[in-house]
Amino acid sequence: MRLLNTKTLKLAEFYADIPLYAILSHTWEKEEVTFQDIQNLETARLKAGFVKVWNACARARNYDFEWIWIDSCCINKESSAELSEAINSMYQYYEDAAVCYVYLCDVSIEFHPRNPKSTFKDSRWFKRGWTLQELLAPWNVVFLDKDWVRIGTRWTLRDVVSAITSIPVRVFEGRDINTYSVAQRMSWAASRETTRAEDQAYSLMGMFGVSMPPIYGEGGAKAFMRLQQEIIKISDDRSIFAWVAASSEHDENRGLLAKSPYEFRMSGEVKASKSDCIGDRSSYSFGNNGLRIHLPLEITHDSSRGDDVFLASLLCQSERDGSFLSFYLRKTSWHQYARCYPDQLVFRPTLQPALKNIQELTVRENRVTRMSRFDNRPRYNSAGMYHHVDLLPSARHFLFADTISFPVVYSPDPNRISIQFDPWSSLSKLTYKTQVTKEAFTIHLWYFCFPHYALHLGDQPFVETSFFADRSLDDGTVVRSDSGAISVHCEVTGRLGDQRLEIDFIDQDSLEIKFWTQTLQPPRSGLIVPSKVDSGGLNGQLIGVYPSDFYMKTFQDMAYIPMFPDDGDTVLPFCILTYGIPGGPSFHVAIGPRAPHQGHLGQRSLLAWKLRNKCINPISIG
Repeated sequence: MRLLNTKTLKLAEFYADIPLYAILSHTWEKEEVTFQDIQNLETARLKAGFVKVWNACARARNYDFEWIWIDSCCINKESSAELSEAINSMYQYYEDAAVCYVYLCDVSIEFHPRNPKSTFKDSRWFKRGWTLQELLAPWNVVFLDKDWVRIGTRWTLRDVVSAITSIPVRVFEGRDINTYSVAQRMSWAASRETTRAEDQAYSLMGMFGVSMPPIYGEGGAKAFMRLQQEIIKISDDRSIFAWVAASSEHDENRGLLAKSPYEFRMSGEVKASKSDCIGDRSSYSFGNNGLRIHLPLEITHDSSRGDDVFLASLLCQSERDGSFLSFYLRKTSWHQYARCYPDQLVFRPTLQPALKNIQELTVRENRVTRMSRFDNRPRYNSAGMYHHVDLLPSARHFLFADTISFPVVYSPDPNRISIQFDPWSSLSKLTYKTQVTKEAFTIHLWYFCFPHYALHLGDQPFVETSFFADRSLDDGTVVRSDSGAISVHCEVTGRLGDQRLEIDFIDQDSLEIKFWTQTLQPPRSGLIVPSKVDSGGLNGQLIGVYPSDFYMKTFQDMAYIPMFPDDGDTVLPFCILTYGIPGGPSFHVAIGPRAPHQGHLGQRSLLAWKLRNKCINPISIG
């Protein structure tokens, strides 16, 4: 680990024989001193957070500590490997410290923490996710106010801290946190927040004695699911399933794992499960189709819930009255179940009826999907929505001819037509014609739940498409005309409510027209050929295929060559492979169901024979 010298403010790394050190717990504020800043004290002094580092070192130095650990400047967060190691080791860092100084920047010693007027209970420090382990792990914890004046210790203020955090007083009196159930420990984090959603899970790893690589960007729900899976690997405490969802999820089907610590907000009195009553069937594990577990099941006798709904006992009791906890499961297939009514737990006075029917079953977890930022964009109705239809340079021989539409706004640009949608109107019709050939096309625009447009050639509807105003369903289409192809596509704009349609034209003589107007079709068959050959003194690798194809795949030792049937089109019924060394000699091989007869082989017959036995028909080598 890396420690900061309290006298010189220089960093030093220790891999073994780590010296005695103090540690700082705090909430991050503006301009914290980073690992990069502390390398140059002149730079560090310019940041507002340097005062905090200086005062922490001064206090530690005053009590004869030569070394201190401060997360903001002792971790190089630009190194993902180092950040991962620190996150997995941080509980240990706090546990091994001789003392932990908790700096409360928003608290004054003016009032004692037991005084209702005190700001101690309202400190932001008690609401942050990472500070939970910083409260629990160290042996000695000292609270300091905004002026670095001593407020008290975790021991002397244990009743106050317990009231604020809902953590039992006995924890602060030395009771091992591992004697508390998984559900109880999760409940301690239920109301805490983190800047990064994933940190709600990562900040709890040390409290449960598990490790896992942090993957920022995976999302909070996925990170928390991984955390629970790691806990399950080392614990058979079924209280990990004693959570309740929000009431808005009453009708949803869930798996057995919670989405966040918040769902354990009511589990502070759930004792660890006693699985001895079901013997060797107490273990459970994850498979690729869900969590496999033995559960005591009972019929609900509630016709309103359906015949496929059962009560499953968790084998857990409430500390308050000894009631046993159960939850609802819905049978979805032969051995597959899903948790239903996830916002409810049932308290039962006895466990005996449930033990008469213990079933082995699998509960599949719902897939955790990352919500796109587009899903949170503001919504709006069609009123005030504008459609701008632009002619690109290639299509400007078409002129706007007619309209039956919503109010049309003519812009200074003659190549743009703007339409303001009216929620009470139905259709906008824009017609474009050429002056010479009189060729025409029409764009129909209308709004029904979300915008639609259709492209017509003459009087016949050709293509209809639709799109959301803030996320495209289908953002363009291309159709053939007598003189070429017309392309209409939708461009996303930065102005909420506006859409832009752009009209492009591809001339009939353009070589690109076929690529605009055709769709790639995967081949129905193909051949595997060697990508390298070595025979008869010739060494070569596959350096070219004619005609080239999108679906061709080249691997280290072989290549896949797609084949197309001879349908009378211009496509060759065979391919020509070129083997050789780039810039050096090469030879050609034809493959296919109708490859030409082999040509002159000369002295390369051995190579040709070997290639032929690999489904290749050589035509010439030279």
